[in-house]
Amino acid sequence: MKDNGFIFDLDGTLIDSLTDIALCSNIVLKEFGLPTHEISTYKYFVGGGAEVLVNNAIPKDSTKELNKKVLERFKEIYDQELHHNTKPYDGIYDLLDLLIENQIKVAILSNKPHEFTVKYVKEFFPKYSNILEVHGSKKDVPKKPHPRAALDIASALDLKCEKIYFVGDSDVDMQTAKRANMKAVGVAWGFRGPKELIENGADHIVQTPVDIFNLLK
Repeated sequence: MKDNGFIFDLDGTLIDSLTDIALCSNIVLKEFGLPTHEISTYKYFVGGGAEVLVNNAIPKDSTKELNKKVLERFKEIYDQELHHNTKPYDGIYDLLDLLIENQIKVAILSNKPHEFTVKYVKEFFPKYSNILEVHGSKKDVPKKPHPRAALDIASALDLKCEKIYFVGDSDVDMQTAKRANMKAVGVAWGFRGPKELIENGADHIVQTPVDIFNLLK
């Protein structure tokens, strides 16, 4: 069991952050006089990082200059807001407790900007010393589904890729797992749903967080 490890996506996998992402985005869109979107629509905008979110949220005929301004403003607003709606999914703490009790190595890999990823992990998971690696989107590292960051994490954890379960809620996560030769685990409670996960190569679909631990048995 100790030969295995887990790499988790963050948004839609460990934490339910969709409402706050949508609210912050809509604040910015209003500031620029652009159309806003229903919160549920943002399920299909997220997963690729802040740049992809903005590209999806603004009109397709927008200029690169406007795109850049909206992106910069979104990061400012998202950093300022208190995010009262964001919280870990039910059962996530139970899962992490089991993993730490069994000395299972854990990492987090998100396409959320790195500084926000680190901030949220510190906020919600401060007691979990087995979360050894935390990585968000960085300028010098290709974002998921490129496998580089996942492979770097495997090396840092000193684990073989085939012994790592890559857990996420989107096509991007399943594609990353496959490209890194890791076990692809799709969560049914995330932003996208099982159909997309299966179509993109999920080896397992889990209904509850504790089901993730049971994959080790």
